[in-house]
Amino acid sequence: MVLRKLSIAMLGLLFLTTSQAPLLGADDAGSKKLLKLLSKELHVERSELAVEKLESTCLQSEFVEDVSRVFHDKKAIGFVVSGLGKGRYDTFNFLIYYNEDREVVLVSVTAYYSDHGHEITSKRWLQQFNGYDGGDLDYGDEVQAISGATLSASSIAKGIREITVLLQDCNF
Repeated sequence: MVLRKLSIAMLGLLFLTTSQAPLLGADDAGSKKLLKLLSKELHVERSELAVEKLESTCLQSEFVEDVSRVFHDKKAIGFVVSGLGKGRYDTFNFLIYYNEDREVVLVSVTAYYSDHGHEITSKRWLQQFNGYDGGDLDYGDEVQAISGATLSASSIAKGIREITVLLQDCNF
């Protein structure tokens, strides 16, 4: 229940932040917004929650913008990775929320600028990544293909796979 509410809270945070800036842990104001939103969504006191930006060389990737750890009552409950994908002409931002077992709980496209390929922002299409933990994730095989969004869809699939594999190997 906490993870589901946390996922809703993370989506709300995305609409409060600017799409070009790193989403989490970038500054004190961003952390305060996240904590306020999480406390509301989780029905807990703000003082019970914490977000910690992680600096790590193990998550070096063209897809990774920012990585944070989320805590409830001083207990780690997951990770949030802000990512960057590439469509035919424009880049786009996405978010992956992982549980402590480093399984994908939620993927959301937070900013999509191109005129084509908006289909990858669909919650229904993005749900296929829930539960992913690092196996094969080939576009057109394990990932449902989308006509008109081939580059964007294959980019986000590649990003999710690469970030997940890297996160699996990180010692946080």
